[in-house]
Amino acid sequence: MVETSAATVDRDFAVVIDDDDKIRQFLEATLTRLGMKVATFRTAGEALAATDRGRPGVIFLDVALLQSDAIDVLRGLGKRRYGGVVQLMSGGRPALLDAVKRIGVRHGIRLATPLHKPLARETIAQAIEGLRDQVDPVASAEASAPPPASERSSA
Repeated sequence: MVETSAATVDRDFAVVIDDDDKIRQFLEATLTRLGMKVATFRTAGEALAATDRGRPGVIFLDVALLQSDAIDVLRGLGKRRYGGVVQLMSGGRPALLDAVKRIGVRHGIRLATPLHKPLARETIAQAIEGLRDQVDPVASAEASAPPPASERSSA
């Protein structure tokens, strides 16, 4: 199990994980205009390493990553006891989105209503206001604390 410190999440910090440069740039510009600090990543590994250094309140996650896997992100966030909200995004099949959502729930991840591509600025603005309301920094700090020794699995 990956242990994290009991740090609160930052409601105004968003991470975008998408392998499409144009989508990443669009989301970064839109979220920045909405007053968010934004970090963008192409792969699961890069993004998970960043969540170890900072605690984003919101993670925008493309379901169909080409070079890595959205499921890897959800598993990694579960291991880190991530306390923010994940906003899934998809331009693909609803069945894939449903499967990824179920995996996220199994790993204890709070998920927002998925967004369907193509994305519109107005949709992102509405989503971010709702997501900010869902992020509770105190509860997130408790969620990010390592589990008691009795609950840790031995490696």
